[in-house]
Amino acid sequence: MEIIFKLAGIGLVTSIVNQILKYCGKEEIASITTLAGLIISLLMVINLVQDLFNTVKSLFTL
Repeated sequence: MEIIFKLAGIGLVTSIVNQILKYCGKEEIASITTLAGLIISLLMVINLVQDLFNTVKSLFTL
């Protein structure tokens, strides 16, 4: 359940920083910031999927 809040927090912070940077006229940096937030979120999800696969693997191995 906490992963949902972490992902939501990353999305919220990324969105706020993106809007501030666009307002200041730094569209390129805003795009990089959005990409960084996406990469961080994907890495967290990939880690969870890896843990899931390891758990399933351990269930079916003797």
